[in-house]
Amino acid sequence: MFKKLLSILLIFSILIPQEIFEFTEEEVQTLYTSIQELEQADSLNTKMINNLESQIDDYIYVIQNDSLIMSQYRYQLKLKDEIIEMVEPKWYDNKYIWFGLGIVFTSVSVNLAGNLK
Repeated sequence: MFKKLLSILLIFSILIPQEIFEFTEEEVQTLYTSIQELEQADSLNTKMINNLESQIDDYIYVIQNDSLIMSQYRYQLKLKDEIIEMVEPKWYDNKYIWFGLGIVFTSVSVNLAGNLK
């Protein structure tokens, strides 16, 4: 019932307009000019939106490259730490320990040689 009433009202509102507008030639020209300006602004906005979306895609690509570079740097730092650990001298490679042991062995051998008589 409601749908029928609504469709009848819609048909009558389309067939019988409430108010008729009559535009002068100058008003039509002004409206046409305004529509043209708005269409041009819309096309410029569309181009700007496409340009900004392409910039966003480029920035996403740059961010991905930067994160890849950062992960490679982290890997290089890890390898560097491993190499430093392998090359770093151990406690027994200390020159002061060898010098001290040389003095002790020399003094002991001199002392033993002096006691041989």
